[in-house]
Amino acid sequence: MTAAVDIKGWCPGARRPMPSGDGLIVRVRPHGGALQVAALRDLAEAAQRFGSGQIDLTRRANLQIRGVAAEGLAPLWELMASLALLDDSAEQEAIRNIVITPLAGLDPAELLDMRPIAATLETLLAADRSLHALPAKFGFALDGGGVLTLADLAADIRLVACVQRDQACVAVGVAGRDGVVWLGTTAVADAAAVAMQLARSMLQHSPTRRAAALPPEAIAALRAGPGLDALDAIAMVSAAAEPQQRRGAFALTEQACAVGFGAPFGRVDSDMLVRLAALLETYAVSEVRLSPWRTLYVAADHGHAEPLVAGAARLGLIVDDADPLMRIDACSGAGGCPSTSLAVRVHARLLAGAMARARFAGTLHVSGCAKGCARSAAADLVLIGDGRRYRIVRNGTVKSEPSGSLDPADLDMAGAGLFEAREKADV
Repeated sequence: MTAAVDIKGWCPGARRPMPSGDGLIVRVRPHGGALQVAALRDLAEAAQRFGSGQIDLTRRANLQIRGVAAEGLAPLWELMASLALLDDSAEQEAIRNIVITPLAGLDPAELLDMRPIAATLETLLAADRSLHALPAKFGFALDGGGVLTLADLAADIRLVACVQRDQACVAVGVAGRDGVVWLGTTAVADAAAVAMQLARSMLQHSPTRRAAALPPEAIAALRAGPGLDALDAIAMVSAAAEPQQRRGAFALTEQACAVGFGAPFGRVDSDMLVRLAALLETYAVSEVRLSPWRTLYVAADHGHAEPLVAGAARLGLIVDDADPLMRIDACSGAGGCPSTSLAVRVHARLLAGAMARARFAGTLHVSGCAKGCARSAAADLVLIGDGRRYRIVRNGTVKSEPSGSLDPADLDMAGAGLFEAREKADV
């Protein structure tokens, strides 16, 4: 049996940082998922001055500055305020969980630029104090389509661009127990207001205040509610685009490319980001987009794309989707979290080599304990810290029943065997 774990239902913020093994974690929520390169450099330098110099890229397209000392909070807040990145209150910040398509406004293949809807939604959320009662993990996904969609991102409320009767509109869905439950469509101008109506409905009708717990009768009422038209283009919305290239350079237009820079385990250090900012400025890039794939994106001229890729690779960023590190989720481990004594990321890097040698194309989650902070979705292989050993789960999550165990001292010898179809009871 798996051990019971007390999983806290809140996330770090700036106004309400989270204690961890290496100090306070301060989350930075960029507006519209975008940062000026100069602001990225300022935050990186602040992470060195006021924290450990370690920065996480989160699955909600945010940054997390780690290891901040209590006395460093005030000057860090002052910097964030100067960059328009500090909310008025912890409650206002917590509800501003909005993820939009990373290339919004840059990708000619998108159906709709979601940035104006996101900006309106932010304003409405800030004005409605009743929604502060929503859980901190409650989130909105705004998907405009194009080469990088948000189809694989979990969200309570989903706004997706579609075409109905030859006119762009927004399909509206909520998280269900078995996937997205589509409610209907609305006009682009009304999309943010409809999302607000749905958020208020969660407080009234969901026992957990999360969309997935809405009872069937509540969903039926939402479908019949004001502001929604029948959805007759469901195939266009639910048949999400096949996974596209996410890292390295790929064309957007005849003149411009997008370039994706992945972070191993979602972690970068301040020096790496400062040097990346200098590289981007060399090639006249002024803005960086964040994404839920622990990858930063920029738009660049075709002639600058390859030098950017080569320069980022020298910095230690990942510019190739085939790199197994991008299919591994691993928590901070010993030193970064008091819940484990295991060197999780050291072990994950060893396993990345074994994945490559075994040509394993699946996903791996290495967790120092049974909380599973680095990944909530199922993975093909999961290692869960239990004292000084790992429990082994296949095709599941940290909550699944384990089928074996592994001593980290045996990783070199047992690594390849982990990626075969079955493993022994104990490896």
